Amino acid sequence: MADLGKTLLAIGFALFAGAVVWWYLFFEQVFGEDVKNASECFYYTTDMCSLGEVVGVVGRIPTYSPMPFWASIVVFAAGIALLAFGPRKS
Repeated sequence: MADLGKTLLAIGFALFAGAVVWWYLFFEQVFGEDVKNASECFYYTTDMCSLGEVVGVVGRIPTYSPMPFWASIVVFAAGIALLAFGPRKS
């Protein structure tokens, strides 16, 4: 179980890192250097984020979705739960 927990932690971290890169690349093409204006878009789709989706249709990066962020949280939490509550090696 410990190996599975560690694997889930690594997958969760990789998903999170991928979500950060995708978010940055997508909203950098929309907002340029003011990409921090889209910080809410990382975890939630606001009206401003929806405007970015319109621009994303003609961009080179696929439209960002916060789903990979939330998936990373779930996978990472599952890994922590397995490590914390799983059977211990003797």
